[in-house]
Amino acid sequence: MTFSLFNKNRCSITDELFLELTWDDGRGLEEDSELLDIIEGLDHLSNFSQPISKSLPYLTFQQAELLFKELKQAYGRFQLKKVAIAHMEGKNVVTEGEVYASPFLITEDYENLLLPLIQAILTRSEFANYSYQEKREYFENQIYPVYKQDSVPHKQSTSLKKFYLFLGFLGVLTIVNIVCVFFAFTQLSNQSEKVNFLYQEQKNTQLIISTKNEVDVFSRYFLPSYYSGKKENLVDFLSEGDAKFTKPKEGILQSVILEKLNYDSETQRYTVSYILSVKRGDKSSSVRLTFDVKTSDSSKYGFVVETEPKESNYLKN
Repeated sequence: MTFSLFNKNRCSITDELFLELTWDDGRGLEEDSELLDIIEGLDHLSNFSQPISKSLPYLTFQQAELLFKELKQAYGRFQLKKVAIAHMEGKNVVTEGEVYASPFLITEDYENLLLPLIQAILTRSEFANYSYQEKREYFENQIYPVYKQDSVPHKQSTSLKKFYLFLGFLGVLTIVNIVCVFFAFTQLSNQSEKVNFLYQEQKNTQLIISTKNEVDVFSRYFLPSYYSGKKENLVDFLSEGDAKFTKPKEGILQSVILEKLNYDSETQRYTVSYILSVKRGDKSSSVRLTFDVKTSDSSKYGFVVETEPKESNYLKN
C-alpha cells in the first residue's frame, strides 16, 4: 500500500532524480501513528521547500535519508515494500528503467540508501541484461551526482532526539554543527569509494564462483605431486617466482578437503587452504596447507602455484 494519505498523482520535486516510496502491505500511516509523528516532526524541524508530508510518496534523497535514519532509530528494523529511483517526464513520474529495491530494509547496520540499490541492481534478475560497466556508469554518472548534490549541505546523522538535546546546549551548538557538517562532508566524499568497493567485491565474488572448480581441480592435481618427495614432479605446477624453490614433502595423501578459497583483485591471486590427512610411515596426521595460485595461459594446466606452500597443524593441541 502506498502513502495513500497523500496525493500520489502530484509531484513538485524539481531534482533530476528522486525516490518513490511504497509501504509494505499492512503497514502504513493509517496503521502507525508513531510513523506519522516522525514525519510531522521532521517537517517541523527541517526547512524543506516541500514538506515530507506533502511530498510523499515522492522524496528527495535528502528527505529520504533523514526519514530512514529516524525510522532506524525509532524501530530498529523497518521494511518498505519498495523504494525506486524516479524522474519526471513532462508532468508524469516515471520509475520504469530505473533501479529499485524490493523489499527495502532499514536495519541497525543501515548506512545510506545507495548501498541497497547497488545490491539490487547487481543481484535482481530484472537488471541481468545490463553489463557490469553499464551498471557502474549508471550509479557513478547519474545517481551519485544527484545524491551528493542533494545531501552534502545537510547533516545526515543528526536524529530528532539529538536535535532536542542540542537545543539545551546553545553555547556549544556552533562547535557541534561544525563537527557534524565536517563529518557529513567526509562521509559523502567516501560514498564513491564505497560504490566502487561494492562493485569490486561483487565482481570478485562472481569471479570466485566461476573459477572455483577450476582452481580446486588444479590444486588437487598439485597436492599428490607436492607430497611425492620428487622435485621434478612439481615443474608443471610452479611459477618462475619464489615458488620455483618449493621443496616437495614426502607422504601419502589419505583425504583432501577444501577449507577456503579467496581472491585478491590487486595481486590477481587465489589463496587456497586445504585440510589434509597425510600418512608418513605408520602415522597419520591432519594438517592445513595454504598457498597462492594464479592464472597462467602459458602453463600446462592454466594455473601455477605462486608461493611456497605453508603447512601447519589443523588440530589444536
